[in-house]
Amino acid sequence: MSTIGISEPATQPQLERFFSEIGRRLVVPASSPTLSPAAPPVEMPEVKDFFSAAGHVIEAAEARQRKADRLQASRFNVFDLIEPDENKLSDILADLLDPQGRHGQGDRFLRLLFDRIGLGAADLGGIAQAKVQREAPTHGIQKYRRRLDVLIDAGVLVAIENKVDSWEQPEQVKDYLEHLCDCSRGRAIPGRLIYLTPNGRRPESLSLAACCEEEKQQRLFCWSYQRELRQWLEACRAACQAEKIRWFITDFIAYIETKLLREPEPDEEEGAQ
Repeated sequence: MSTIGISEPATQPQLERFFSEIGRRLVVPASSPTLSPAAPPVEMPEVKDFFSAAGHVIEAAEARQRKADRLQASRFNVFDLIEPDENKLSDILADLLDPQGRHGQGDRFLRLLFDRIGLGAADLGGIAQAKVQREAPTHGIQKYRRRLDVLIDAGVLVAIENKVDSWEQPEQVKDYLEHLCDCSRGRAIPGRLIYLTPNGRRPESLSLAACCEEEKQQRLFCWSYQRELRQWLEACRAACQAEKIRWFITDFIAYIETKLLREPEPDEEEGAQ
């Protein structure tokens, strides 16, 4: 019978071999036709030795984890304590994007986001003075009482509509695109909308063709927490000079990986209108 040493963790193949051998050699009545003469019964001391060795491995691993946590606190995540809802996540995004935000990094995070939606340095003359607003009301459209989760005015208008587990309201994204188009009249660059969801789903208020056209014209960006937002956060962490904020962003990324993981949507073309 194979043995597993206690000096290092057992591998998956080792465990599979061990339990496979135990399964073949469990004690059964002598009259049982399933007992093979080539596979003698497992003796209790062997079972005890295995679980004793496994216990030592687990205890050693836990001791190493406790030692590491004294310096790294690897299991601590501030987001596990505050359990942010959709509104609180929008508050966090707005603060990170605000050049006057409490993170102290100026317009660095906002520039990184603008880079990802096709707004280069030549377009960002007023970015240091950008205004970031939460729950910005719409106007100039029929449904004027709607509110954008986050609206950034840096010479160009960029809005974020954040949907975690709530669904789009009737015609919501369509109305927001109309609002941004109306408010951008006379500006050099059309307004842009980031539709942010855990899995990057497309808005229901637009047909597939209309959605693809808005994306092609860079007026709409369907972002996933798992992909585009996480990539932006990783870029922010790399560019950040404040250790406290780097740890906060690290916790945010870990929260996205564990708590905002959702199944991908079915083939988008099946939902084409």
